[in-house]
Amino acid sequence: MPRSLRGLSPSTIQPMGKRRMWKWSDGGRLPVVVDTSPCTYGLLHSREVLGLDNQERFDGLRIIDSIALAHDLLPTLRVHRKAASVALHPVCSVIKMGLAGELAEVAKACSERVFVPRDAGCCGFAGDRGFLVPELTASATAREAAEVRPGEHDGYYSSSRTCEMGMVRATGKPYRSIWFLLEEATRDSFLQAPVTRYSPLESAG
Repeated sequence: MPRSLRGLSPSTIQPMGKRRMWKWSDGGRLPVVVDTSPCTYGLLHSREVLGLDNQERFDGLRIIDSIALAHDLLPTLRVHRKAASVALHPVCSVIKMGLAGELAEVAKACSERVFVPRDAGCCGFAGDRGFLVPELTASATAREAAEVRPGEHDGYYSSSRTCEMGMVRATGKPYRSIWFLLEEATRDSFLQAPVTRYSPLESAG
């Protein structure tokens, strides 16, 4: 979705990808769940760039952001362990889709305290631009990072891998998907097994 994040075409979705989603969803019977919020937003706003035949199929799809799915699953899950405190970074597309409240509610269900920086805002990663112009991300996150760095939280969560990388660079904190928090909080304690973790700090370079 870098093109839409740069203010160009709202989506780079290709007809082949659209046909595949139609097939994977069994003709729209199953929802299409997207675990990267900027991609969800781009897909939801891609109808106008599709041909008429694909527009009809698009109208039959249910495209759901993973935050909305996590929120909908909460009543069916048992929380076995809560984190003491977590920090959130609601990405731009989450704000645009009106999912910031759902993101916070998922975090609140899995932790005793949820911290959302007052200056939380765009991280400036803009799809792939953060890889090419890291100074852009450093500038965009300066005020939010200043709020986050002094605190110590059990986890740092968002819903976009590239945005998480930008926040890791800015704060030195290990931002991960909100789904890590949900899984760890609801995992059956009797079935708990050691998990091999990777370090977001290493992946961010």
